[in-house]
Amino acid sequence: MAENVLVMFQSMNATVEVRLTDAALRLVEKEALASPGMETGGILIGRYEDDGNVAVITTATERPGDSKAGRAWFQRGIDGLKTKLRDRWKHGEHYLGEWHSHPGGAPDPSTNDIREMRSISINTSYRCRKPILVIAGTSGQHLRISVSVMENGGLIRLRPVSPKQEANPSVASEAKGKPSP
Repeated sequence: MAENVLVMFQSMNATVEVRLTDAALRLVEKEALASPGMETGGILIGRYEDDGNVAVITTATERPGDSKAGRAWFQRGIDGLKTKLRDRWKHGEHYLGEWHSHPGGAPDPSTNDIREMRSISINTSYRCRKPILVIAGTSGQHLRISVSVMENGGLIRLRPVSPKQEANPSVASEAKGKPSP
């Protein structure tokens, strides 16, 4: 598939590289900035490449209608997700993890975020041993993102790196300034 990979994340301590497509990043940005007073979020959908060492996030979902949220917490609902996942499965894609916002805050995983990702990694119904967590920290109309992966019981923060092939260098350059270091 030929998606426009906008930004990539890696770590020497993680076995998975994460590639975030333009479509997925734009959805996270739109939803996070549209909810300045309360956390929001959804799931990440995509596929693994390179023998499972590269996760390509092609889709981030909007907040399910049955989700609950407050200023500093988010409980993702499930409305509509089964249908969306079934549709993406036909294209060889599946659940890769979660995303949510931290309005007015840094995109740093909280203790609760880490606990939730650990729970997902051992819950066989998710079929996702290394779930990915994307957090969008907002400040006014500015957005910073962090990407982490749960491996061996620990959440590993990944760092942004330049995409190997930039289909649109100006868009890729703009995105590189958005993720947190």
